[in-house]
Amino acid sequence: MNPSAQAFIERLQRGDIRYMEDAQPDGSHYVAVEVAGKSGKLYNIAMVFSADGAEFGMRCYKLGQVPTERVRPMLKTLNALNGDFAWVRFFIDSEQEVAAALDAIITPASAPRVCWEMLVRMFSVLDAAQEKINDVLQ
Repeated sequence: MNPSAQAFIERLQRGDIRYMEDAQPDGSHYVAVEVAGKSGKLYNIAMVFSADGAEFGMRCYKLGQVPTERVRPMLKTLNALNGDFAWVRFFIDSEQEVAAALDAIITPASAPRVCWEMLVRMFSVLDAAQEKINDVLQ
């Protein structure tokens, strides 16, 4: 198993956090968690660990479907959010939905701490940003 992914999974287990995982034949590893935000919205976070365990990426999709006429105001809002928050960046994906991403360089030794902190950061930023995203969609 990917050593960075294994180290992070052990951290999730210590925190009694439910997760799903999927080891890939190339050595990369996927881990997913679902947590409810303060608004009650469920955030599904997908995490990818590179085969060598040195790269870590986090993605959260389906933060809001953007109608064509709202793309321009949404881009303005997402650019502002990207300026307000370090590490997490927002974008409109190919299905015209708002998504968030975060990437980091890790080692097996740093994975439990860094990936945990990045997960906490992602959830807190999503909670803070969701209201602004919803405002544009209404």
